[in-house]
Formats: sequence, structure tokens, C-alpha cells
Amino acid sequence: MSAWDDVRKAIDAADPDLTARLVTALDEPERREVARELPGALKAVRSASRFGFLEGESQEALLLAGAATISGPAAAAGWLCRRDLRMWWARDGFAGPRAALCAVTADRPDAWRAEVARRVAARIRVSEDTWFLWHLAAALTRSAGAPPPESDGFVVGWAAEGGRPGELAEDPFLKPLVPRLFEVDGVGAALAADATRAHSGDWHEQTWVGALASLARGGRLDRERLLDGCVGRFLRGGTAHDLRWFVRLHAELDPTGDEAAARVRDYVRLLPVAPSTVAELALQQVRRADDLGRLDAALFDEAAGALLFRPEKKLLRAALTWLDRTARKRGRVDATLRAVTSLFASDALDLRERAVKIAAKHASRASGPGRAEVRDAAAGLPAGLRAAIAAAFGEVAAPAAPEPVPEPPPFVPRAWPAPIGSLAELAEEFAALMHTTMDWRPVERFLAALVEFAYADAGAAREALRGPVSDAAPWLAEPKVDRYARVRIEDSWVQFAVRCLFFPGTRHRRATRLGSLFRRLGESPDGRIPQMERFLHWRMRGIGSDLGRTPLLLATPTEGSGHLDPDVLLDRLERLAEARVEPAPPDLLQALLRLPREIGPSAAARAAALTSKAGRSAASWLARGGLPDPAVECELLDVPGGTARGGRYGRPARLPVGVRSTVEAPGDPDIAFLCTFPEEGRTRFTPLPYHGLSGFRPSILPSHREVTAAQFLPHVAETGDFDWGLGSVLLDLAEADGPAGTATATLLAHALTSPYEQVRTDAVGAFLVFSARGALPAGETGAALGRLAVLGGVPLPRIVRVLTGAADAGAGTEVWAALA
Repeated sequence: MSAWDDVRKAIDAADPDLTARLVTALDEPERREVARELPGALKAVRSASRFGFLEGESQEALLLAGAATISGPAAAAGWLCRRDLRMWWARDGFAGPRAALCAVTADRPDAWRAEVARRVAARIRVSEDTWFLWHLAAALTRSAGAPPPESDGFVVGWAAEGGRPGELAEDPFLKPLVPRLFEVDGVGAALAADATRAHSGDWHEQTWVGALASLARGGRLDRERLLDGCVGRFLRGGTAHDLRWFVRLHAELDPTGDEAAARVRDYVRLLPVAPSTVAELALQQVRRADDLGRLDAALFDEAAGALLFRPEKKLLRAALTWLDRTARKRGRVDATLRAVTSLFASDALDLRERAVKIAAKHASRASGPGRAEVRDAAAGLPAGLRAAIAAAFGEVAAPAAPEPVPEPPPFVPRAWPAPIGSLAELAEEFAALMHTTMDWRPVERFLAALVEFAYADAGAAREALRGPVSDAAPWLAEPKVDRYARVRIEDSWVQFAVRCLFFPGTRHRRATRLGSLFRRLGESPDGRIPQMERFLHWRMRGIGSDLGRTPLLLATPTEGSGHLDPDVLLDRLERLAEARVEPAPPDLLQALLRLPREIGPSAAARAAALTSKAGRSAASWLARGGLPDPAVECELLDVPGGTARGGRYGRPARLPVGVRSTVEAPGDPDIAFLCTFPEEGRTRFTPLPYHGLSGFRPSILPSHREVTAAQFLPHVAETGDFDWGLGSVLLDLAEADGPAGTATATLLAHALTSPYEQVRTDAVGAFLVFSARGALPAGETGAALGRLAVLGGVPLPRIVRVLTGAADAGAGTEVWAALA
């Protein structure tokens, strides 16, 4: 029996410990023999596995055998980096495989291990989250006593996975890699969560921000280099998310006035186009330098000009405060007036008013040319503001033509994306969905394609997805998963469907009725997930159950609003009838609920000719004219709702007021179960689940947005610690159809008064869409805003700012209607 026979048996037995003992005992000829046989063994083990995916023990055994026997550094690194040998996650950072790798390569020269580590590190791709490779490269580097690789992927891996903030002082990678944190794209995104922990103050020293700042205070790291690194990273640009961690580190370092003055030119360069968080930071440092008298006239002009052309009102207000307070103190009244007049043309009335007030305040110190500039700039101001400038600076010429009355921008509906046309595109879309927040439109598009490709050739679909699944979600192809992975799968439409593709035997049995499915779960009414989420789970299970058995999905929308063209639905029903397939009940129901409110008689006549069970259901639906508008009532209560006193996990609720919504929808049992609200027996409305399905709600009833709003409201009123995608929900409701009454208005008022800036921005966008479509419930929105101000303690300036923004964007008439 040869040495390879013993090693092969250990590999076949998926025994990494025995494999390691055997390969470390081999002499050089035996190692060459084993190395020569390994590729064939890998192929054989893959062929014997289900769908070609290896389990962890088999991967580790093969990996160790190659590391111990392959002689060339390039070939050894190539073996270690094989996609089918990558392990996806381990709670202890792959401590076992790392230790075994060091053991089986202990007799290799240090230079060999360092070179293998460098080559493995060079293959780490930030976008793929291949941190297993990072751990291998780091283990070999440390065992060789070599300097760490400085490739981009290795640096991001150190930040995301390998470095331990509480142990950085003893980390041999610290000094070589810290400068690279500011040079490598991807570090900021990897450390975004660290920025949140550092900001919260919990375990501050256990964050990268706290640890690096502490090491700088202790002299282990050069403080000046850290500050220069932050500023340099800001100058390279990026999104607010990419730069958030660097902003937090810069704030923790807290530059002195002299340090700010030494970098003031760089801070000024950041003001025009940097993300708002960076621009705010830069303005603070510019003002520090200015307080020391170290901001010359040219830099002041550049800074003021850059700031006053930014879109963020918070920055503009801060800039105006700075200009006002320093105009006389620094002897630059003319320069200040020249800067503030740029806001005379602003769309925001409050900013125009403040700019006029500042100009009038400093008029007595202005020079003749400066006064003339202000008068010229004031010609386009409204009459009242022109009069204020004329009183301070002299007569101002009237505008040549009357000002046009602004209107909301025209509504342009979102188009539905083109269908996925190939298996390669399907794989790309899966990889993209695994790295983004789930949005219902790309998810629906992906599922429609997956169903069609799985029906045509399930094996080809599995093969196309094998690579991206291995990279982004390997647990989907593992026969056994832990509870954490199982919960993730069952809360994700995409993951659940792909899991069903790889393991058809795990599919759930079809449930014919929505209510019956969840009655079997035995939940109490207050403990159940909300009805619309349950409907989404019902449909998700139906798609998984029918994968490979049905040629298409009926309910895939044809419009960005979520609506489905009636003729397209009839085409799909005819295709199913030809294939002798009945659709899953939730797929058929969802398709019918997505039909538009107005349907021509030709569609009903065509449907009457259908003979399948689903076709007859569709014909009956069309003959009845679809779902009548359910009766909806909604009101704000002046007492707290179910959990409003404490919010979730002890955090404050959004509002100290409750919301009562009722919806009545008699008729079909499933529709009644979906629409009637609250569910019988429910008395409390807990915060929405965090898996993101709440964002899918508007797509369920795109012709009945008032029902969606009424069911969403009580849960949102209980939730003050997250926004749960409220802004995007409002944008979808604005694009949907159906009555927009008190529930829609109250939900819009909640979003307009949200503590989250992005939610308020999206809400203003929804306000404009409602206005442009003539669907804004103006009176109800105004009444809800008033009730929230009185009962909920919403700051009045917040309401004024958001309505001013809507008016400035063209919805002035609608704003006044809301306030009437």
C-alpha cells in the first residue's frame, strides 16, 4: 500500500486530523506522489457529493494535504485559494484549520510560507468577503515571522475580520497596516459598524476608533499621521457610508486649533463636494483656523463660495451663522455680503430671508461697490425682501417680469426592468442581491427568472448559481445548517428559493389557504407576525414548493408600481394551461390583487374563454370588477399605544401617541384574512420584523394603498429606534393607486416628521408625487401633522422645514391646502 492510499482513505473519510498526521510524516518522494494525485481526488470527492459542494471536514482535509505536499509557492497558493475548498464561516475565526495549516507547513522554510501567504493575500477580493483566505494568509505570515502582505484585500480583511481592537497593541500587523487603512478602498465600508459602536459609547476601547485613538495618545501611533490619513481619505472622495468611520476617527482625535490651521487648505478643498458629514467636519476645522486668524482672504472666499452652493440646509445655516458672526470681527463685511447674496436666488424661502437679514445687518459697514453688488443681486427677490434690502442699501430695481407660480414636478412612473435573459445574468443578479438591501422589484425579477430557468433545466440553473452561492451564501448549498442560517434563509425570498433549488426535498407542502398555514404554527394573536408579512411568507413558500414544476410565475408585475397588465396575466394563464399546471394559490391571488383598478371589457371577454381552474377564477374576478375598496378608518389617539411607553428593547417609541386603524374586507377568506385589520384577538402592535419584508407591503395591494397604510401605521407608531424603510414605503404608496385617505395621510405625516433625515427627504418626494397626480389628501395630512405636534411633541420647526421644502420644490398650493 502506498502513502497515497492512506492519505486518500483519510480524505474520503473527511478526517482532517488523520490527514494532517499522515502528510507530515511523508518523505519528499511521497509528498510529490500525493501532490500529483490531489486534483483527481478533489474531482472524485466533488462528484460524490450532492450538487458538487464539499462539507467542511472534506474541505479541510484536502486543503491540508495540498499545503503539506505541493512544493512550489505559486502552486500551493493556488490550491489554498480554490473556491471549492473555501470555508464560509467559523465562530472562532477558523482556529482549527489555521493551527493545522501551520503544523503541516512547519518544516517549510520561512521564505516559502511568507511567499505563499503573499500570493494568497493577493487573491483576496474585497467584494467577495473571502475572509477564510485572509485567515490562511495571516496564519502563514505569523508563523514565518514575516511582514504582513499589504494588498488591498488583506488590509480590508484585517479591518473586517482579523484585527481585534482590544488587542491591537500586541498585533504585529499594527504599524505596517495602519497607514494602509487610509489608502485602500473598502476599509470604510468594512468598519461602518465599528463607527456606530464608537459613536454609541458602548465598549469604546473595544472599537477600532477607540483603540487607534488610545494608541495615539500613548505614543504607539503617530497622531499626525492618523490625522493626515483621515484628511487624505476625505480628499480621495467616496460615499457617506464609505467615509463614516474616518469621520468618527477624526472626531475622536479632535484636532487642536494649530492642527486644524496646518491643514486648513485641505479642509477648504473638501467643502464643495464632500458628503455632508465630511463637509460639516471640514467647516468646523475651517472655523477653528479662522478663530486663530489663520484663514486668509482668498481661502475665506473659496470656503464661503463652496458652502453656499451646497444643497444641505443644515450646512447652509451653519455657514450663514459663521459669516454673520465673523464679518465685522475679521474686517470682511464686503466679502461676507458678496457671499450671502448668492442665496438671494435660493429656492428655500427661509434661507433667502436669513441672507437678506444678514445683509441688512451689515449694511452700515459696506463699501460703495459692495452696496451696489447687493442692490444688483436683490433685483430678483420677492417684493417684501426687496423692500428690506432697499431700506438698508438704497433703491432696488424691480424684476422685469412677474415670478412664475411653481408647480410640482411631473410624475414619471418607474418602468419595470427587462427580464433576466440568461443563466449568467441570473448568477450576477444573485450575487448583487446578496450584497444589497432587499428591494421587492429586483427580488420579483430574480424569482421570475429563477422559476423559468429551473423549469427548463434545474441542473443548469444549479450549476450557474454554484459559484456565486459558494462565494456569497455557501450555507444555501450545505445539507445541514445551524439555526441562525435557517432563520436567515426563511426570512429571505431569494435565499429560500435558491435553497429549494439545491435541496428539492426540503420544500414545504403547499398550503391552500392563508389562514390555515399560520394556524398550524400555534401563535397567539399578539405574538404573530403581521398579516401582510404572513401573506408574503405564504407566497414565498408557494414559490419554493413549485420550483421546477411550474414554467412561470403569474404575479410578476409589469409596471414599477407593482401592477400587472391584464393581457399579460391572461397570456401566462394560457401558458400554464398548455403545460397542464395550476398555479400556487398565493401566486394566483397575488396576480389578481395586482391588476389595475380600471380594466377594459376585452380582457374580461378573453378571460371568459379560459377553461382551467385558475383561468375560471381570473374570469370571475374580472367579471366582478376586481376587489372593491375595503372600508378603512384611522385615527390618532391621545394615549400611548401597546408598547409606546418603552419601544423595543427599552428604546423610546417614535411617538407617545397610539394609532387605531380598522379595515373591513368581507368576501374571499384569503382576502378577508389579508385585509381585515386588526386580526381578531390582536391587542398589541409590536415593531415590525427586521428582515425587510415590510418594504414589500406596497407591492401586495398596489390598487388599494389605503389598506396598506392602515395596516402599516400601528406598527410604525410603536417603533422609534429604526425607520424600517418608511420613506421608500411612502414613495411606493405615492406611485400606487386607490383612495388616499386618513390612513395614507397619517402615515405621510409620520414620515414627514420622522427624526431620520432620509425618511423626511423621501416623504417630501412622496408628497410631490401625490401632488403631481392630484391624489394628495391635503386636509387629512395637515390635520395629522397638527395632531402629531400637539399630542406627539413633534418639534414645530421640523414640520415647518419639511413643508417649506415641499413648497420650494413646487407644491406650494398643496402645502397651503394642508395648512388650511
